[in-house]
Amino acid sequence: MSGLFSIPVYVLLFLTLYFEVFLIYTYFEHRHSFRLTSAPPRRPGAHPTVTIIVPAWNEEHTLAGTVNSLLSLDYPEDRLQIFIIDDGSTDKTYEVAKKFQEPPRVRVFSKPNGGKHTAMNLGISWATSELVGCLDADSFVAPNALREIVRYFDEKDVMAVTPSVQIHDPNNLLRRIQSTEYMIGEFTRKVFSRFNGLYVTPGPFSIYRKRVFDEIGGFVHGFGTEDMEMAMRMQANRMRIENAHTALVFTVAPKTFRALYKQRVRWVSGFLKNAFFNYRYMFFNKRYGNLGMLTMPFAFISIFIALFFYGQYVELLANSIYERYLQYSALGIHFHLGWPRFDWFSLDLEFRHLVVYVLFFSTVAFVLTGIYMTKRRLHLSRNIVYFLFLYGLIAPFWLIRSVYNLLAAKEAKWR
Repeated sequence: MSGLFSIPVYVLLFLTLYFEVFLIYTYFEHRHSFRLTSAPPRRPGAHPTVTIIVPAWNEEHTLAGTVNSLLSLDYPEDRLQIFIIDDGSTDKTYEVAKKFQEPPRVRVFSKPNGGKHTAMNLGISWATSELVGCLDADSFVAPNALREIVRYFDEKDVMAVTPSVQIHDPNNLLRRIQSTEYMIGEFTRKVFSRFNGLYVTPGPFSIYRKRVFDEIGGFVHGFGTEDMEMAMRMQANRMRIENAHTALVFTVAPKTFRALYKQRVRWVSGFLKNAFFNYRYMFFNKRYGNLGMLTMPFAFISIFIALFFYGQYVELLANSIYERYLQYSALGIHFHLGWPRFDWFSLDLEFRHLVVYVLFFSTVAFVLTGIYMTKRRLHLSRNIVYFLFLYGLIAPFWLIRSVYNLLAAKEAKWR
């Protein structure tokens, strides 16, 4: 029976290893596009007009920093307009927004609360620029971010460009873990963009051609993840999405486990529901290339793979504790002082464990590559250790809830 049970374990390990090797191979195949070169100067008048929409709901504490970062962008003032949309806030968000009305390139709108997608659609309806983007009201852009993104639109078939999203001020354990997670996220987004496999355009500073909304419509609720739904709809309409790994955007990450749990349940639930209910026809469909044949199916299945191996880990841990309990019950507890010793001959080299070792080191490679891509240098920190040893213990909590939300058709709360 144990032999039969090991078959799905090997299959799932093989699929995971295959996907990670595919990402690494793609990285080396397209390594020229990962070069850390800055955007070249553009000739006068060559800058496309851009409107950045800032949807805000109860963001009185972060909105000013967000808008000031936009006003500090290294981009011609007459080619950039900023729309602040107060989405029926109950705090002083609107009062903070009105303080920025003096520069002619800033406009402030107020509307009854209807959700981020309605705020975005209001801004899009007023925009007359060539490009339209979004910046969440708890995020801050680097001065060169827009220039780095705009150069990708020189290719006429590029319809949207995503930035490199990083954590702003990772000042506690949870934020440090997320900081490393976001490094991996940037690596995978850049690799996905090489084979047109992106399925999310993040709220922090994704930029679109205005005609995208004219052709396929505006944002919808999308199970609380309108940025994923929009990207999937673009891909369904064969619109190319790129990633600008040198365009840095910093977002305020959840500080407590409760806040992180709610955010991730919304994200994962939104992905599962959008993928399964609205876009599952793309799965294993050759019309959608690598996105349909590889990226979306594996992203969907990987959630269940992660839960499967988490169950294996819990079972192994429980059995180990029980065996120790039996041992101590029979022989008593004996203390042994001194440093622990490692023996290479005791290392388990059974095939399944070898694959796990390879997966572990490939994850480390993803982290280091992501760090190099964003910081332009290798920077080792304890954040990596926190991520490697703690993330796998906390992620299953929101994965389990997200799968339950999918099966029970439950809606994930925004906050």
